[in-house]
Amino acid sequence: MIFALLADALTIIRFSIALVIVYLGVVEGATAFPHVVMLVVLAWVTDGLDGPLARRAKGRTRLGRFDFLIDVALTWASFAYLTLAGFIPWPLALLYTLITMVVVAYFQRKSVMIVFMRPIDLTSSLIALRYAPEITLLFLAWLVGLGLIRWRRTKARIRAWVYDLYLIIRYGQSAPHKAEQRKRTP
Repeated sequence: MIFALLADALTIIRFSIALVIVYLGVVEGATAFPHVVMLVVLAWVTDGLDGPLARRAKGRTRLGRFDFLIDVALTWASFAYLTLAGFIPWPLALLYTLITMVVVAYFQRKSVMIVFMRPIDLTSSLIALRYAPEITLLFLAWLVGLGLIRWRRTKARIRAWVYDLYLIIRYGQSAPHKAEQRKRTP
């Protein structure tokens, strides 16, 4: 029970951080950049911790089904901040978001959303490396460590994500979803 509550608390914190990041973009702009980088790092650390806590709870947490949506909100909050702070041009951010919405609405797949989230993560990391290198390098070390600690899980998730993308490329919108994929794979 306590593990589920802790996992849900971390999920709520991550969503709250996403809201604060957008607020800082509107109110303070580029001057808040070091604070925003620290908030993003904190948010992704909570993401790295809530999953293991939820699994220890041996059951679904109340907010577990929203975890990916909150990850998406955090990614787009970072993108919004970078746009509001002037690091990314408005027209480019608007076009990218519109294309993402159309493609994701068409395919309705988590793996497609991930394809659009990764360029934002990479862009955010590169900008952070330039303007806040110490914090960013610590965060990248955290990510590498987390990936190594959870190597089996990371490898399985990447494999499933790539396979889903392969199905989408091969079959288009009619690509089988997870339940149908399990029936087809030996």
